[in-house]
Formats: sequence, C-alpha cells, structure tokens
Amino acid sequence: MSIQTQFEEELQRRGFSFSIDTESGRHAVKIGGERILVRLDNLQRDVASDGDIDRVARFVDAVVASVGLSEAQVSANQLYWCLEPSDYEEPANYRVAISGCVDRVLVHLSTDGQLVTWVTPLILDSLRLSEADAGAKAFSNLGRAMREATVESQDIDGVQLGYLATSLPFKASLILAPNFREVVGVVLGWPLMAVVPDRDFLYIWAARHTDFIGRVGNVVVREYSQAPYPISTEVYEITDKTIRAIGEFPKVDSNSS
Repeated sequence: MSIQTQFEEELQRRGFSFSIDTESGRHAVKIGGERILVRLDNLQRDVASDGDIDRVARFVDAVVASVGLSEAQVSANQLYWCLEPSDYEEPANYRVAISGCVDRVLVHLSTDGQLVTWVTPLILDSLRLSEADAGAKAFSNLGRAMREATVESQDIDGVQLGYLATSLPFKASLILAPNFREVVGVVLGWPLMAVVPDRDFLYIWAARHTDFIGRVGNVVVREYSQAPYPISTEVYEITDKTIRAIGEFPKVDSNSS
C-alpha cells in the first residue's frame, strides 16, 4: 500500500475530507473550517529511510496540531530562525534569503520538540509581537540553544571537522546563532566553512582549509538526496560579517537510473 493511500485512509478514519489541488497536486485537507495544502514528499522519504509506517498517523497528528495551535500552546521562547530551501510553491510569511536557494524562516517549535510550524501573522498577533521583535527573539533563542549545544570534532588528516550535539531538531540553523563564533570558534578557529544538506545535519571546519571542501562532497550529496528535510548542497563561508554560499555540489538527478 502506498504512503499516499495510507495517508488518505488515515484522514478518512478521522473524518477529515480532502481533495487533490489541481494547481499544485497536493492534498487539500479540510480541518476545522480551514483548507490546508499538504505535500507528502518528506513523509515518503521518512518512511523509506526507516520503514516506520506509524509515521503516517504521527504526520496527520502534526498536520492537525499545526491548524489547532492555540494561544496557550504558543510561546515567544519557542521562536527560532530555521534554514529552509526557498523553492516552496507557497513561501513562508517571514523569511530572509541566505543564498539563491536557501532562506532563513521564522518558525515556532512545540515544547516537546516534535512540531515545527512556520510563523504566521496570526501567531504573531497571539504573541503580541511585531515582526522585528519576533525575529530578534528567534535569534536570542538560537543563542540559548547554541550555549546548550556541545561542540565535537574529529581530526581528518590534520583538519578538525566539527559537528554539534543538540536537542534542537534543526541543528543546521545554529550557524545563524549570534554567538556561533563565541562557542564554535574557540574549538575550530575562525572564519569557518559549513555544509547543511539536511535540516538536522551540519559539518563545520576552519575556512583556511579550502582543499577540504572536496572531501565532504560525496557525504553532502548523499545526505541531501536521502534527507527527509533537505536544505542545500551549497558550501557556506561564515565570517563576522556574513554567511555566503561560495559553491555548490551537483545534485543527484532523481530521474536517472
């Protein structure tokens, strides 16, 4: 049974009506008087990676929860900036370009760390925050997560390859933390290079080791092609002034044999 069929049967079991949106091909689900467009790509990749069929029911739980997010469930302490690809058919309300194919998007993370919701004007209204204040709070919360993270590294032929241990489900976004240099720079040096093929994948190393870029290419492309939440195959240079893409590994053609 396909993931699409299981998803549709789960909706029907819960009494939710749906149709297929003619323009986008996505499922249009009617929940609580709202029409929600749902794409199944990430769910299909998740199930393909671990075979956990129960993900379908949990995915529907998340869709329903995102619609029913109440004022009591929303907290300014759970606002973050999250790296997202910029090619969504319906872009986020609050986003800032990082590169030609990646944005930082204002999100709300549920207190159990399971549900990542793009922030809407309605959420900001419930928090009584302006866009600027919400963005500042999101940076502050990333800083808190960065302080709580552990920086680990491995010597690869004289290059310290770094990665982070954190409870944040989108660790790649920690490169945006205002104290990133303060925490990571003392271990790996400064400025840095980084790759973020997936929302929860981050490699970092000292920018002076430019030749090391080629060493991570295969890993980046593989992770990107298999990730449930892919971001980019770009390589980023992180300095005091900016985060900029300096190159990109060729993506695997999913249509090739």
